[in-house]
Formats: sequence, structure tokens, C-alpha cells
Amino acid sequence: MGKRVLTLDIGNTRIKWGMSDALAWIDSDAIEHHHVKKLLPEWDRLPTPDKVIGCNVAGESQIVGLAQYWRTRGLEISWVKSSAMSCGVANQYEQPGQLGADRWAALIGAWNKVHRPCLVVSAGTAMTIDMLDAKGRFIGGQILPGKRLMQESLVSRTHALEAEVGQVKECPLNTADAMASGIAGSLVLPIESAFRRLESWAGSEPACLITGGDADWLAGQLQIECRVEGRLVLDGLLKMAEEENQS
Repeated sequence: MGKRVLTLDIGNTRIKWGMSDALAWIDSDAIEHHHVKKLLPEWDRLPTPDKVIGCNVAGESQIVGLAQYWRTRGLEISWVKSSAMSCGVANQYEQPGQLGADRWAALIGAWNKVHRPCLVVSAGTAMTIDMLDAKGRFIGGQILPGKRLMQESLVSRTHALEAEVGQVKECPLNTADAMASGIAGSLVLPIESAFRRLESWAGSEPACLITGGDADWLAGQLQIECRVEGRLVLDGLLKMAEEENQS
């Protein structure tokens, strides 16, 4: 059996994790930050991994308890930072270290799945749209408020709108549907625009991989070929752990 690696993606809203060996994912789950105490009993039943690697965009206060837990099991969490090059992906950010570690891991996960031009979309609290060219170079991306943030902004900053669940429709005829349709359009348009732009640059249709808590919903709104990859950040972290072991 190969080395066991536990991967951690500490997002703004949720903690995603997965345990893998050399052959496959053994276990994985996602939990919101306020339920973090339920996570530790889940880990107690797992065999001790050989390595714990993670990315964190939620701030230092969110990881203190997790780091302490793994320390009691004899392990320090290896927190990844974005770099100029890793696992076949070149980072062309003006200052490579400023790219979010979760975006970097998702790009690495995507490239090592498709090895061709790719649009990488993360649909979480914030939505990111990142582009990889045919040589595995990250050539730019966008950050937008995600579905939940858009809805919360509308409800909290207006007098008459309420947080009702609406349906996405071409011609909404009630307020809830109008909100749902407006939010969907605001997220779909920049994705499809970036896809067509990347397609023009690449000279062929790129892949489009979507991850994050709203990935399934968002994929259902798009009129381009795409697929949901729920563990994309964890896949990237696993590749980074493999590269560290080989160096």
C-alpha cells in the first residue's frame, strides 16, 4: 500500500477533506465551520496518515484546532502556498504568491486531469473563473460574489426583497424567481464569456471543470460543455504532496 495522505481545503464556509492512498480516495466529506467539532470524531476512526496537506483561505483562527488535533497524532499540517511553478502548472500572476492557495490547487488538479486548455470554475462563497492554456500556464482569472453572497446582498441591502427560494426562468413573473434568475445570469455570463475567449485563443474547445458547493446547480445553468469535479482542490493538493515526496 502506498502512502496515505489526508488533504484539507479550508474554505470561507466549509472544510472539505479527503483521505487517499496510492490507489484511490479512501474517504472524504465536507462540513461547515460551525460544525467543526463533529469532524474530529470522523478523523478518529481513520488510520493515521503519513502526511496531512492543506490550503486555507479562511484565516488563522479557523485552523488552530485542526492543527492541534493532528499534532496530538504526531503530524504537522503542511499548508501550501502558491508558487511560480508546481506539478506542471506555471503561475503567471504578477505576484505568484498572492494567488489564493485554493485556486492554485484547483488549477493543478484540473491540469493533471485534462492536460489541455481548461476553464476552472469554483462555485463557493466567492466564485472564481480561472484559465489554463495548452501549455499548462495559468493565464488569468476573475473573482465574483457567489450565489449565496449575491442573494444575501440583495436581501440585506434592500427593503422589500426577502430570502425566498425561486426558480431560474427565462421570463420571471414573481420576485423570488426574478432574484434567482438574475443571480444565475450574473454568474453564467462571465463563465460562458471566458469560455468563448479561451476557445478563441486556444483554437479548440477547452475543457470546463466546476467545483465548489454550488457546482451542481451552476453546471445546470450553463449552455457550454462542462463537468463537475467535487474534489478538484483536494486532487490538486494530492498532486502537490506527491511532488513533495519525489523531491
